[in-house]
Amino acid sequence: MKRILLLVELFTFGALHAQQAFTLRQAIDYGRSHSPTMAIAANDQRKADAMAQEAVAGYLPQINGSGQLDDNLKRQTTILPAGIFSDQPTAVQFGTQYSTTMSVTAEQTLIDVAQLNGIQANRPNLAMAEIKMKQAEEQVVYDVAKAYAQVQTYREQVKLLDENSKQYDELVPILKLRLEKGVVQQLDVDRVEVTQRNINSQRTLAQANYEVALAQLKRAMGMPLQENISIADDVRSATDMRQPSGSSFALTNLLSHQYNAQSELLYGIDLKRKRNAWLPTLSAYGRYGAQAMGNDLGASFDNMFDFATVGLKLNVPIFSGLRRSSQIKQSEIALDNLREQQRNANLGFELDYRSADTRLLSSTSTVTNDEDNLRLAERVFANTNLQYQQGLASLSDLLNADYQLKEARNNWTTSVLNRSIAVIDLEKAKGSLLAYANTL
Repeated sequence: MKRILLLVELFTFGALHAQQAFTLRQAIDYGRSHSPTMAIAANDQRKADAMAQEAVAGYLPQINGSGQLDDNLKRQTTILPAGIFSDQPTAVQFGTQYSTTMSVTAEQTLIDVAQLNGIQANRPNLAMAEIKMKQAEEQVVYDVAKAYAQVQTYREQVKLLDENSKQYDELVPILKLRLEKGVVQQLDVDRVEVTQRNINSQRTLAQANYEVALAQLKRAMGMPLQENISIADDVRSATDMRQPSGSSFALTNLLSHQYNAQSELLYGIDLKRKRNAWLPTLSAYGRYGAQAMGNDLGASFDNMFDFATVGLKLNVPIFSGLRRSSQIKQSEIALDNLREQQRNANLGFELDYRSADTRLLSSTSTVTNDEDNLRLAERVFANTNLQYQQGLASLSDLLNADYQLKEARNNWTTSVLNRSIAVIDLEKAKGSLLAYANTL
């Protein structure tokens, strides 16, 4: 029974800690659901909804209650003119020791153009929050895809170095056997062992880079770093690599351009709001309350006198010490600056697209050339290794062929990474990264 329980525990532990292999699409979908960036953007969107409700609330009825208790410690004295109660002016005090007033006031704005402009700002505000949500998603997709490509590259480097190390693991024993027979010198064995140790060091470094890149991928996905995962997609050949989408460049497709357009609309509404602040405002109000008075606090509440009032309130701005005109000038300048910034940003968007397109063409050509060169270097090394074992090539020839092979492998893995990043850079520059991610 103890053995059975132990086996069950080991099986459970292994199942919980088994590696989960993520494809690029699965990693992106996980990031969309778990990234803190997405959670923050969702909170900002809910905040924009609350701000919209706040803006509308200003045009809804406002109801307030108030109460006031006065203890007239020393009542104010008023002089009545002569002839009312006596031939001489008479000093009198009105009111009671205690006075209590309670009322409820309801007010409804009827005309306030500036406040209506504030409500109009809800539309661009909500649109900007939605665009920021998409921008956050786009950034998550970009970060995950870039980190995934780096993990692929370092894993491929580890794989290639393992193959290279395996070749030397087979070569060293052969050389040592030849050394015992006096066919080769100790110097040849030492040179090969030095190369073998260098490969092992390079492999250790590549493995460390792989672990760091994997941790960066988990961070981009919003996954706890202690989770044990791996990637499922292998590095593709030059002829089988993912191709960019066929969409063309258009400013209207860019989320940043859409955000800037809504921002300009918002600035324009704010300018209208400040200009319309000069217009009169009209509101209706009603008030109902009661008043209690007396010289004894407790007994004063026995005499309650209610009152009610309805009316209209008109407010006409006349002079504000040039404050409003200064605010209008500031808003006009801010709007002009925003338009210039957007014009400069549009030039930057187009430059980013042209640069990304150029890098993609260059990296595609480079990865094709490096892949062909890698195959050639592999054939040269295999033939040189065979000739060396047959005594037809020197050790120097073998080491040179090995050096060229390692250089070709490094160039190929680097060009594969650059090409993968160039694709997502181009999709982001075109504003089609989200749509492209859905096709993976």
